Parts: sequence; structure tokens; C-alpha cells
Amino acid sequence: MSDTVTKLDSDSAAAMHHDHRRWESDVSMWRDDIDNWKDEHREAFRELKRIESRLHEHEASLESHCNSIDAHQAHTLQHEHDIATDCRNQNALNQQAADEHAKEAEAHQRLADAHERMKKHHHTVMAHVAMLKATLDAAV
Repeated sequence: MSDTVTKLDSDSAAAMHHDHRRWESDVSMWRDDIDNWKDEHREAFRELKRIESRLHEHEASLESHCNSIDAHQAHTLQHEHDIATDCRNQNALNQQAADEHAKEAEAHQRLADAHERMKKHHHTVMAHVAMLKATLDAAV
């Protein structure tokens, strides 16, 4: 009976040694993974700094676009005021007023196109920020 116990112990010991070698291999691979992840994490921080800078640039673009809208609105209101004044004074609209209106129409269309581009870009950026936030908030 002691031979059976010894044989089982020997087989069990070999199996345990095999498990330990496999586990040590797993641990080694895990450490390699973590080293790679740490490198990627450091790179992510560098990228986040770059992204933060780009977000500040986007913020400045938003302000510039807002200023353009304000200037366009002020110019349009002034032109409308000038036309209303001419109408009150029963002055006929001249070619200069018509030319000015055509320029305003072109400027308005350029501003509308710029606004649509900015809207699409802004929504895309915000969607990616929200996705990153959700991913990080759901961390392991």
C-alpha cells in the first residue's frame, strides 16, 4: 500500500511541478503584457496632452466662428436698416444696394457652410470624448 501512496505522490508532484512551470510562464507573459501596456499608457498620456491642445484650438475656432456670426449679423442688420431708411424716404434701391445684398448672400452661404463643417466636426469630437469617458468609467 505504501508503494501506491508513493506512486500517487510522485505523479501528483510531477503534475504540480508541471502546473508551476506553466504558471511561471503565464506570469512571465503577464509581466510582458503589463510592460507593453505601461508603454502604451505613457504614450496615451502624451496623446492626451496633444488632444487637449487640439481641443483648445477647437475652442478658439468656436469663438472665432461666433465672432464671424456676430459680425455677419451686425452687417446684415445695418444693411436692413439702410434699406428701411431708403424705403421710408421713398428712395429707389440703387445698384450698389443690390450688389451689397448679393455680397451678403454669398457671405451668408460661406458662413452657413462653415457652420455645418464645424457642427459635424464638433459632434464627432464630442462623440469620441464621450466614448473614451464611458470606456474609462467602465474600467475593470
